[in-house]
Amino acid sequence: MKVSYKELMKKLGVDRELNLYETQPWLMYDDEKGVTCEAEVRCNHDRSEIEAEMQFVYDKPEAGKHPVERVCHIMVHRNKQSESDYRVVSCDIQGKEYKSAFFEWEIKSCNFFRACVRDIKLDKLPDIDEILKAEMKDTSRHKRGGGDGSNKAPKIDASQLMYDRKGIGAGF
Repeated sequence: MKVSYKELMKKLGVDRELNLYETQPWLMYDDEKGVTCEAEVRCNHDRSEIEAEMQFVYDKPEAGKHPVERVCHIMVHRNKQSESDYRVVSCDIQGKEYKSAFFEWEIKSCNFFRACVRDIKLDKLPDIDEILKAEMKDTSRHKRGGGDGSNKAPKIDASQLMYDRKGIGAGF
């Protein structure tokens, strides 16, 4: 996936282009579960690296768990040759690395983050498992349930062709 800076911001759920050293934060708190969800997209000093991160902060963490859980971390680098193309170089969701895990993992990681941001904007704690099922599934050609409708050798009825030259000896 190679996209422009503006397209990248849209894919990550940011409605504007971030300036140098700027951060776009989102925050919501769930009273019932005692969890704060923080998400942000950060830009470095020259727009060569963009980071998207989401974490849960628990009021009362379970025994043996840290009070802060990093849910998602996406790293994006700018192409050094073109200066305008950006591509996702890593994606970590709940400690699992998705880099090159399946076809279009870069696009799907951005879709995952944007879906989480959408829930945060609705003041709803993102259901990570549900969003993972919806956004991070492998849809590569060999694992898909159905075909794309194309056929290697389509059946053609020569009598239905517009310029059927079969009858005049021109061959076909």
